[in-house]
Amino acid sequence: MTSYLGHDRPQQIFCQSLARDMLHHAWILAGDKGLGKAAFAQQAGHFLLNSRNQPATFSEIQDDEAGHLLAAGSHPDFRMLRRGPKSDKEEKRARDNGIDSLEEHELARNIKVDQVRALQPLFQNQASISEYRVVVIDAADDLERGGANAILKNLEEPPKKTIFFLISHKPDRLLPTIRSRCQMLRFDPLPDNEMRALLKKAAPELGEADLEALVLAGRGSPGRALQFIEIGLAELDDIAREIIKTGDRDNRLKSELARKLALKAATPRYRAFLERAPSLIAEQIKAAELPCSMETIEKWRKASELATTAIPKALDNQSVIFRLGSLMGELAPAARTK
Repeated sequence: MTSYLGHDRPQQIFCQSLARDMLHHAWILAGDKGLGKAAFAQQAGHFLLNSRNQPATFSEIQDDEAGHLLAAGSHPDFRMLRRGPKSDKEEKRARDNGIDSLEEHELARNIKVDQVRALQPLFQNQASISEYRVVVIDAADDLERGGANAILKNLEEPPKKTIFFLISHKPDRLLPTIRSRCQMLRFDPLPDNEMRALLKKAAPELGEADLEALVLAGRGSPGRALQFIEIGLAELDDIAREIIKTGDRDNRLKSELARKLALKAATPRYRAFLERAPSLIAEQIKAAELPCSMETIEKWRKASELATTAIPKALDNQSVIFRLGSLMGELAPAARTK
């Protein structure tokens, strides 16, 4: 496994707990989606499964057998619970290509109770090759009611030398009885310097301009920034900024955006752009590229409202993109001086 960047405070709390022999049996890793909580849980798992070598910090973890087994998904003392494939078709794809090959809409809505029950054989014997056993639930928010109750039983009577990591984007929605049996570890957005370091490591091919754009777009969330790389959002950003700059009176740029985002195959890019568009307007205001006037703020409000309601209301993709483009075009200097 690779070294873990960022979130020094959570690392310090966790490592000191282990060093002082005060390690809690269950941790809620709480914070917004995309901050790196799942990566932290896996690195903490490696830290524990390697604990016989007594590393002091995450950065001192060696490239060892535990790391190779975790990377291969075959460590006998580690389990990761996630939403599974939605149907037999997706299950076959997951078997052939891995669960990460599936899109969001191809996953089941919840982590099923049967998945939680399947953990029980792990708890019936001592750890196989490590001192600890580690269970990561990504995300605990996705547990169906029966699954949450099943996990609660394990938290109430924790198996010896077993550590649970419950990743949660909305910890207030977890069962109070689950929260009361876990130690909360909160994750904040990363500062820009840590975002740059992480993105350079994850995507060394990025130029400086693209890197800075992704740091800005990520807003402290490496997951969000990396998603933008995968779907080519930098290209869409360039078109949107040009609309804001020029007004796009002939609708050429808005048509190009719609063409790139209206097809069903472009759904992930469309959803990401809906999230990105209001933020892009806000960034332009913050950077003083746009005046911070009531008119400008109203355009941002309308763009935010449209972006938020487009999916729930099943609005036509092309119409939504044209409307967002029109709101951006109305921010252009030529449009403001009319």
